[in-house]
Amino acid sequence: MATFINLNKTKNHTVTLNKSGKYAAFLHNLSGKFIFELKEKNIYLDIYGLFVGKKTDKFEVETIQHHIGPECTSNLLIKGVFYDESKFIYQGLIRLEKSAQKSHAYQKNQNLMMSDKCFLDSRPFLEILANDVFCTHGSTTGRLNEDQLHYLQTRAIAKKTAEQLLIDGFINEILGKIAAYESKEHTKRLSDFSSS
Repeated sequence: MATFINLNKTKNHTVTLNKSGKYAAFLHNLSGKFIFELKEKNIYLDIYGLFVGKKTDKFEVETIQHHIGPECTSNLLIKGVFYDESKFIYQGLIRLEKSAQKSHAYQKNQNLMMSDKCFLDSRPFLEILANDVFCTHGSTTGRLNEDQLHYLQTRAIAKKTAEQLLIDGFINEILGKIAAYESKEHTKRLSDFSSS
């Protein structure tokens, strides 16, 4: 069983994990700098984020997965859907110290642009000081797939409904992962909020 980390109540957004075990953290439309320090051996941390920007919303997010202890794993997945003139600026860093041998760290940011006026800037970084580790990072930003939209429309689904189906499919990966850590009520509330 995993321990859920509630970042909404954390003032400085620094989470220090000193005990081996499974942990999960969730960011939802929350700007700030979030530092995760994995200090002990055998810590497994999932970090999930969901951002939905509308009108003139602006999110500035920085995450740091700081591996200090050996044989730890951190997985970060942040997804965003942005409408109107919303802005999303993301910077992510994975730092593995020399002491973090045999660790695994992953970082992925995926975004959908629903407007020509929204602005997205996503920058993943790695700092690897250990020599026996596995790390990956990546970032993608794009629009809804026109072929998928066309396919749904040829099945008598209105364009707006087809767009929402594809957006729901995009964010459901995050909601499905969160459901394992949070109550069904909270997951449903997030799902309702993300729909346009």
